[in-house]
Amino acid sequence: MPVVNSLAREVVFKIVYYGPGLGGKTTSLQHIHATTKPEHRGKMVSLATPVDRTLYFDFLPIRVPNLKDLSVRLQLFTVPGQVYYNATRKLVLTGADGVVLVADSQRARAEANLESLKNLHENLEEQGRRLDETPHILQYNKRDLPDLISIEELDQRLNPHSAPSFASVATNGEGVYEALEGITRAVLEDFEQRMPEHRDLILGQFTVPEGGLAEALRQVEIDIGSTPAQPIRPLDLSPAAPLGQFPIISEPPSQIGEQAARLIAETGARPAVGTAGIESWDTPRGFSLSHQWPHADREIVRSAEDSLARCDWVGAVTECGKLVERTLSAVAHACGEPGLSQSLAVCCMLLGVDGRKYLEFQRILSTVRESCLPSEHEALQAFMFALSVRQARATLSNE
Repeated sequence: MPVVNSLAREVVFKIVYYGPGLGGKTTSLQHIHATTKPEHRGKMVSLATPVDRTLYFDFLPIRVPNLKDLSVRLQLFTVPGQVYYNATRKLVLTGADGVVLVADSQRARAEANLESLKNLHENLEEQGRRLDETPHILQYNKRDLPDLISIEELDQRLNPHSAPSFASVATNGEGVYEALEGITRAVLEDFEQRMPEHRDLILGQFTVPEGGLAEALRQVEIDIGSTPAQPIRPLDLSPAAPLGQFPIISEPPSQIGEQAARLIAETGARPAVGTAGIESWDTPRGFSLSHQWPHADREIVRSAEDSLARCDWVGAVTECGKLVERTLSAVAHACGEPGLSQSLAVCCMLLGVDGRKYLEFQRILSTVRESCLPSEHEALQAFMFALSVRQARATLSNE
């Protein structure tokens, strides 16, 4: 869902580059970042491993030049190529306004392309969406290599909805900006149709400058192949942290639940029979985990703990939802990217928290929003997740 700031006349769109591993998603973003004018680009974030250059995602905020007083900002993401990291794919895809399916044109990668397309359909369906209703384009990459599938055959296999398609060579930038312009047009047209209350922001105002979006964004041509990539510095979440620094996470925080359980056991917290014969947590006077959070959040923590003690599972989950949202919003603010507050799943990944646990937490929250009663286990699970997110943030900011 796009983020609209009517006062600033700014619309922020999230665009996800999807496709098989090593197909050119990251290389496309690297070219855009390297050749875009400094005033139109933000910091590029890349979380990588030796196995696949993008384990989680690349995040590249680009501000499209003001067109008739309208500011359009694009947040570009990529998903991991390996199916093993499907939970991360789902998180990155959440809230996407547009999708660029980057296919590898080599014949040997035909099955990988089909697998990625099928996976995209499945993950969209889990979110109640369909590809034919989602703005998308196809970028057929690696057109400079031998033994290629023809564009016509690729369209036949991968493009049943006749979306715009572009041939590209991401290593030298050929077709990369054209694909970016294509998806930008697609999300803007979709925005006009779906959000009529904001049509005055867009309608008739997005006119691509002479020479196209590529020329508006691009600076003097450079050979990015001769420019070594700069390593990503670790994230500093202290108040004075420079903008755009993000962490390279090797292992997500773990064993949080077990540590908390041991802490409860050591301090004497024990199940007790409450009113109506229902088991409740008899928490010793003075025991609380609220000290793990900043002062501004401690009342919410105590409210969650009180709800657990009263067997009020709905109240506990609701308060935990507030804690997680506040913690992740603080991460977005510290990173200098306010738009990230609309993509809390991404903030969660920046902290290195297991994406599967985030999805499970969201499922528990949905249970409460749908007026269903969560179980005791789900309420405790929600509290443990809120604690794990808080500890991950504290670890990175040395609090």
